[in-house]
Amino acid sequence: MNGQERIGEAELRMALRGLRQDIEPGRDLWPGIAARIEALPRQAAPAARARGRWLWPVSMAASMLLAAGLAWQMRPASPESSTRQAQAVPSLVQREADAMTAQYRSALREFEVGTVHASWQPGLEALDRSAAEIRAALRVNPDSRLLLEQLRQTYSRRLALSRRALYA
Repeated sequence: MNGQERIGEAELRMALRGLRQDIEPGRDLWPGIAARIEALPRQAAPAARARGRWLWPVSMAASMLLAAGLAWQMRPASPESSTRQAQAVPSLVQREADAMTAQYRSALREFEVGTVHASWQPGLEALDRSAAEIRAALRVNPDSRLLLEQLRQTYSRRLALSRRALYA
């Protein structure tokens, strides 16, 4: 092809094996390497040991301080302090729950135009009780995202049931 001879794979491998040649260095390299190792300053090892002597107690003290700080931060709050704190500044979850409740009540007013058949009333009342219980639980545990999600689902179910009851 194109004037070049085609070489078989076996011939190519044989040609490549013929290229391998181990070459011995002209002189022994180890004495030069050993001399340079011997020339290194010997003071590095004692300095490293001295640094290690004071580093261990300092790192241990820092670890203990960190553990004590984490234990102090993770301690359970007393009911009185958590109630006072919850009354002082509402948490993000509480603010979201309040906003969600306002929107829910606004949406619920749209469904109060018509009268609801008595057969739908027990389900609506049960959902209203559930929402009230979740709101009470949020006052006790103001940072619970799980309770906020349960409140959202309860409001959603209540609105859906109100919609079905109105158009039934």
